[in-house]
Amino acid sequence: MEPVPSLYRLIKLYRLFLPLAIVLVVVLFELSLEPYQGQPVAFWLRMGFYGLVGPLVTWMTLEWIAQQVQDREWAQRALEAANRRLEAIGNILKRASAADNLEQALASVVQEVAQVLGMEAALTLEGVRATSPGFKAGPEPLFELPLPGMAGKLEVVLPRPLTEEEQGFLQVLVAEVAGALDSVRARSRDLLTLYEVDQALRAEANLGRLLERLLERILVWAGASGGGVLLLGEEGFLQPQVMQNLHLAPYAFIPEGCWKEALEAPVFVQDNLLAVPLREQSAIGLLLVQGEAENLRQKLPFLRFLAAQVALAVRNAQAYLRAEELALTEERNRIAREIHDGIAQALAFMALKLDLAERLLQTDLKRAIEELQQVKETLRGQIREVRRSIFALRPIDLERYGFLESVRRYASAFAEQAGFRVRLSLPEKIELSQASELVFFRVLQEALTNAAKHGRPGLVQVKLTALGERGGVLEISDNGKGFKAGGSANGMGGFGLTQMRERVEARGGRFVVESAENQGTTVRAELPF
Repeated sequence: MEPVPSLYRLIKLYRLFLPLAIVLVVVLFELSLEPYQGQPVAFWLRMGFYGLVGPLVTWMTLEWIAQQVQDREWAQRALEAANRRLEAIGNILKRASAADNLEQALASVVQEVAQVLGMEAALTLEGVRATSPGFKAGPEPLFELPLPGMAGKLEVVLPRPLTEEEQGFLQVLVAEVAGALDSVRARSRDLLTLYEVDQALRAEANLGRLLERLLERILVWAGASGGGVLLLGEEGFLQPQVMQNLHLAPYAFIPEGCWKEALEAPVFVQDNLLAVPLREQSAIGLLLVQGEAENLRQKLPFLRFLAAQVALAVRNAQAYLRAEELALTEERNRIAREIHDGIAQALAFMALKLDLAERLLQTDLKRAIEELQQVKETLRGQIREVRRSIFALRPIDLERYGFLESVRRYASAFAEQAGFRVRLSLPEKIELSQASELVFFRVLQEALTNAAKHGRPGLVQVKLTALGERGGVLEISDNGKGFKAGGSANGMGGFGLTQMRERVEARGGRFVVESAENQGTTVRAELPF
C-alpha cells in the first residue's frame, strides 16, 4: 500500500504553482485580446474573463481541499474503528486467558463481542452456552457463524442489515474468538491432566500400577498412540516397566546412541517416538511417547513437566518401598527381642517351676500344686500374648474393605481379643492418600497393642477426624495404667512410639503422646494429606 501524501505538503505545492498558472493564463488571455484593442468587445471580454476566473479558481481550490479533508476524515474514522476492533480482540484474548474454565471464558467473551458489535450475541461451544444480558430470540433475524475448527457457533441479533465491512469484521472476529476459546480448552485440559496426575500420585503406592495410571493420563492428554516408561537399574540397564501399544523388546538393554542421548535431553529415538528423560539430580529413566512428531514437538514443554512428575513419583515409590523394607526388618528384630525377652524367659521360668513341682510331689504335695498353678497362670498369660501378637501381625485388606471399615473391624476385633471395650468415633468420609491410610492404620495397631500389653485398660476410645479437604487426625485414648510424664516409652510394642513418630513426621504430620501414671495414655497423630 502506497503512503498517503501529506495534505500540508500538497497545499504548499499548489500554493507555489497555482499563482504562476494564473499569471500565465492572464498573460495568454491579454495577448489573445491584442487584435481587439480599442473595440467595445475587448471590454466585455475582460469583464467576463476576470469576473469568472477568480471565483472559479477559488471554488475549484476549496473543493479540492474539502475533498482531501473529507478523505482524510474517512480514513481517520476507519483507523479509529479498526483500532477499536483490535482493542476489542485484545480484550477478548485477555478475558479468555484470565478465565478459570470454559464456562467463565464464554461468558466473558460474549459480553466483549456484544459490546464491540453494539448488538446482542450468544456463544455455544461443546454444549455450553453463554449470552449477553439482552440476548433473546425474537422477531429480529439472527446471523450465525460457526467457530472454525470447533463444534460451536456465534449468534448475533441483527437490528439492521450488516454492511460488507461488518461482515468481514465478523469473520475475523469469529476466528479470533475460536482461537481464544481453543487456548482456554487446551489450558483446561492441561490443568485436568495435572490434577489427574496429582490424584494418581496420592492414591497409589504400588509402583507398577502408579506408572500405568500416570502413563495412561499422559498419553490421553498428548493424543498419543502409545508410550512407555523405562527405568535405569543399578547396573545401568534400561528396564521396561510399563508399555502401552508400543513395540519394543521387553528385556533390559544398555542405553547407547540416541538412547543414551535421551537420558540427557528429549530425543526422537525412532520415527514419531519421543523419549523424554526422567531426572532428579541424575537420570532415573525415560518416558516414551509415540505420535505425530510435530504434535509432540509442540507439546514438549508440558511433556517435560509431566516427566518431572513421573520422576518424582518413581523416587517417592522407591523411597516408600525402602522404608517398608526397613520397617519389616525392624519388626522382625522386635519380634525376635520380644520372643527372647518375653516368651523365651516365660518358658524357661515355667520349666524351672515344673522341675521344682516334680521334686516337691513326693515331699510337699501342697506346695507342688501351688507351683503348678503358677505355671498354668503364666502359660495362659503367654497364650493370650501370643494370640494378641499373631492378631496384630495379621494383614488387613485395606483395598477390600476401605480404610474406615478396616479401622472399625480391626479395633472391634482387637478389643475382643484383648478383653477391653472400644468406643469408635469415625467420620462418614475422609480424604487420605493410600500411604497416609497405611500410616494411620499402623499407628492404630501399635497404640492398641501398647494399651493391651502395658496399660491394661477397661476402655479404649478411637477417634478419627477429617482435617480440611484432605487429611485427618487419629486419636487413641485409654484409661489404663499410663506411665510417668517424661518417662521413656520406646520399645512399647509394635515398632515403638519412636518409629511411629518417625513415620508420621515423614509424611509431614505431627505425633504426640500424652500420659500420666494411673490416668491412661493418649496417642495423637495428625497427617495433612
